[in-house]
Amino acid sequence: MTYEEFYYSIDCNFPYHDEKEWKRIIQQSIEIGDDAPFMVLHEICRVPASEKIEESKHLEMYNYWKESFSSPVQEIVEPASLTYINKGELTDKEALEIMVKLSKFPNSYNALQVVLFSCPDDEELVDGKYEEIVSMWKSAT
Repeated sequence: MTYEEFYYSIDCNFPYHDEKEWKRIIQQSIEIGDDAPFMVLHEICRVPASEKIEESKHLEMYNYWKESFSSPVQEIVEPASLTYINKGELTDKEALEIMVKLSKFPNSYNALQVVLFSCPDDEELVDGKYEEIVSMWKSAT
């Protein structure tokens, strides 16, 4: 399965209530590689309003994802991930600091999006930083 096919198979279609299936998807994302595991993280963190998940199950899903592979990006994006899961918000300043750290890991688009959506971005500075980093990564390829 290609990255794009994988994206379309889980986008707005993540099996939050089917543990066997979400574990399989997490493993599949790792096999696909690159940013695919962070695409899954994005789905884990941004649960649609139509879905209800107990916090303990949500954390179980996140912890399984986290323990399934190792990447320096995991640690960087973790504050944003946990803020999402706990239904909180980072400050814009915290989000910007995380984005600067992520900028050193080209093509971490989904991790960057988790951070983008984890804060209020009242002055649209975070969105601006997101666009700046994405542009930098694209120009480097």
